[in-house]
Amino acid sequence: MKINSEYGKIILRISLSLVFLWFGINQIYSPLEWVGFIPNFLSQIISAKTLIILNGSFEIIFGLMMLSGLYLRIVSLFLSLHLISIALSLGYSALLVRDLGLAFAVLATLFLGPDKWCLDKKNEN
Repeated sequence: MKINSEYGKIILRISLSLVFLWFGINQIYSPLEWVGFIPNFLSQIISAKTLIILNGSFEIIFGLMMLSGLYLRIVSLFLSLHLISIALSLGYSALLVRDLGLAFAVLATLFLGPDKWCLDKKNEN
């Protein structure tokens, strides 16, 4: 049974990292398609397009770190807090429910810790 839980950790980590990479890459290549998601109070401080590009860069960098399993627990904490903040900024909607579900799945990787394919595991040896 241990082998099943180990593969579950690997699948969870990789699939979540691919979600962040997909969204991050899309935000970099098509930032104008995402500006409608920026809350008004933030777009008054800095341009919505700039925020989207910064957010996309953050999601790509942290998505790659999660994919490789580098600093997995710290990355999981930041990504889950990031998703919670996005979800709460959207207000009550289907997107809120989806993003909170993803946020708690990412948070699970924090508690599960590195799997055998993580760079963090390789650094322990």
